[in-house]
Amino acid sequence: MSVFYRLRQDNQERSRHRGQWFAHAVNLGTIETDELARIIERNCSVKRSDVLAVLAELSDIVPRLLADSHRVRLAGIGSLMVGLNGRPCSDPRQYDNSYVKGLHLCFKPEKELRLTGADIQPLPP
Repeated sequence: MSVFYRLRQDNQERSRHRGQWFAHAVNLGTIETDELARIIERNCSVKRSDVLAVLAELSDIVPRLLADSHRVRLAGIGSLMVGLNGRPCSDPRQYDNSYVKGLHLCFKPEKELRLTGADIQPLPP
């Protein structure tokens, strides 16, 4: 198992690192729910249909919990929570919902990412 990267040059005009090169992780594809269920089925005694049922329920309940202002922690992975986008207001007594312009999903990874057996490699050409 390897986490692949490509080098990218910082070309932002106002960056103090302009012209320097940085490693950026490469995404080799997306694993959809059905494939995830197949992988889990191969790794344990649970049938694919049972895994799909749990994942379907998870994708249904997590948004509801987030909408109720809960943080959802997935052990060994991280936490999901809702964040707000908005405009500032100089007087807190005048602040109302019109200042909130949108919601976004925040992900906070576990303190120590456990990628067992993963090493870091440049992406082969």
